[in-house]
Amino acid sequence: MILAIIFILLITLGIGLPLGLLISKKQNLFNVLGGAFPLGIGIFTLLMFLGNLIGIKFSLLNEVILLASLVIPLMVFARKRIKIFFINLQKSFKRPVFTSVEKIMLAVLIFLVATSLVNTLYWPVHIWDSLTLYDIRGKIFAETGFMKEAWIASYYWGYPLLTSLAHTIVYLCGGAYPQFLYSLFYLSLGLFFYGSLREFTSRKISMFFTLMLFITQPIFYHSLISLTNLPYTVYLFFAAIYIYLWDKKRERGYLILSALFTGLSTWTRSVEPFWMGLLLIVVLVSLYRKRIWDILVYSIFFFPIREVWLLFQRTLIVPVVSSTSSVTQVNMVSSLFDPKRWREIITFFNKNLIIPWGTVFLAFSLSVIFIFLIKKQKKLFLIYLITFIFLGVMVGGIFIFSLSVKGALNLGDSVQRLSMLFYPLFIFCIGLAVGETEA
Repeated sequence: MILAIIFILLITLGIGLPLGLLISKKQNLFNVLGGAFPLGIGIFTLLMFLGNLIGIKFSLLNEVILLASLVIPLMVFARKRIKIFFINLQKSFKRPVFTSVEKIMLAVLIFLVATSLVNTLYWPVHIWDSLTLYDIRGKIFAETGFMKEAWIASYYWGYPLLTSLAHTIVYLCGGAYPQFLYSLFYLSLGLFFYGSLREFTSRKISMFFTLMLFITQPIFYHSLISLTNLPYTVYLFFAAIYIYLWDKKRERGYLILSALFTGLSTWTRSVEPFWMGLLLIVVLVSLYRKRIWDILVYSIFFFPIREVWLLFQRTLIVPVVSSTSSVTQVNMVSSLFDPKRWREIITFFNKNLIIPWGTVFLAFSLSVIFIFLIKKQKKLFLIYLITFIFLGVMVGGIFIFSLSVKGALNLGDSVQRLSMLFYPLFIFCIGLAVGETEA
């Protein structure tokens, strides 16, 4: 297990960290640290996948060679920025003098991360979906060295391979419990959330709302289990915040990072259409700021990642002639004007999303009113727009899903797991609104 942890640390510090620094040197320390693991593991598993497609077997030796071939050039090109980063990191440990309240919050944050890690380092995979899909694929890849043994049914290639290949790395290193990877996603989310909020608010406010995020039940619970929902939440949230930072700071590196994280979200879960919402935001902001080329920059870094898995899936699918698509289009148009359908969707949305979101959604709703009262709606417009577009995508997705899948409105549990991605967005918006009271 020690070897697996060392390998993951090398991916984090040897790939994710220098790559993030090379793309954008203006990031703060916490953003770089928070993004290092998700970026590193995402890029590394994608390259594992591509290598296996051309016949390179999954083995510890081959993955070490792949790791070295990435780490060495990245370290060479980013050596100056890495040196500056660690100098600044060292200085940051000497500088802070925490208040009593901040010390308490920091202690609770550390306790939560430690609790998650202790659980996942000593607890095997046990969630059904992971046992029968994500984890079993990782075991098959590690045991056989190739992916083809796992394609016995469409169920096994319905979801992308990021988490399964991350499990493969652990098994190749002799580890038995890959769930610690999800504790690392949890830690990454906290570091990045704090760093991003700290760009606009005080240390105390940033720590407080990071703590609120960490104690949110679905977020903490998913750090203990090996499902794709937490990684997907991390990638989409990072992508959304980088768009916000790109617009605020006029730094193209943030846009590139957003494109990469959006692409990696589709390497985690490919069916959900939230990437369309982010693409729409990039187009709107680029047109508004008269930076049309940024649309192309975003597309260059996003679409290749998204298309890799989709193209592979198409090679496994046997074409079937069907007339259901035209029927679905007719149903969709008629259902748009069906009050009964919309009542069912609104009832479903309220029962399975708004009520579970609870006080977080209430506080977010009040923050919308609050920013108008303090006349900060223009300043915070973009982050709220991103959140509302995501909400629109969720409603639209439920609507289409209810037409295409019989009994879809009975699948509340799945939608609730997916809706976890809204917690960091809601809490981030609330934190920004509260921070404006100090401005």
